[in-house]
Amino acid sequence: MRYLFAKAETLRKQRSENMASGISSKIVEIRNENIKRCMGDFDSVPHRQQYIDTIDGVLYYDDSKAESVNATWFTFENIINPVVWIVGGSCHNNYSELIDTARKKVRTIISIGNEHESIKLTFQGVVKEIHAANSIEEAVSMASIIAEENDLVLFSPACKDQEMDYTERGDRFMKEVKKL
Repeated sequence: MRYLFAKAETLRKQRSENMASGISSKIVEIRNENIKRCMGDFDSVPHRQQYIDTIDGVLYYDDSKAESVNATWFTFENIINPVVWIVGGSCHNNYSELIDTARKKVRTIISIGNEHESIKLTFQGVVKEIHAANSIEEAVSMASIIAEENDLVLFSPACKDQEMDYTERGDRFMKEVKKL
């Protein structure tokens, strides 16, 4: 008898927990949507999804603080415009987690640093155009030629650079954008 009672009590607790989880999930989903909508007008943290300028109908964003594949993935989750993506540096990341995202959102990739071959192999057949640039300055110049009205040029390296930190990379990106 005790066994049946314990079993019934366990099932009741599981149902209560499942119901609470379901309700909480709904609340969180609504809350996340509201937060995204409300936060859209606030300035971002420097070098993290930071709006720089709009030039000839093209939006430029600095996300140089995104030094991992996960951070870059999160940035893409908030983008609806077609993207000219500046990516790479001097690390050896596995970019394959970004294939589905790139397929849906990236029109062109411009890779910088020693990651070009890895990036090219990962995204070949996924993204129409993949170009190599020798520097951030060259990448911005290429992006300004390639990007079309309503595109978003995103500098989100998905890579920690051994030669410079994200603030220096972001500052160089912003400086080049301001020159356009």
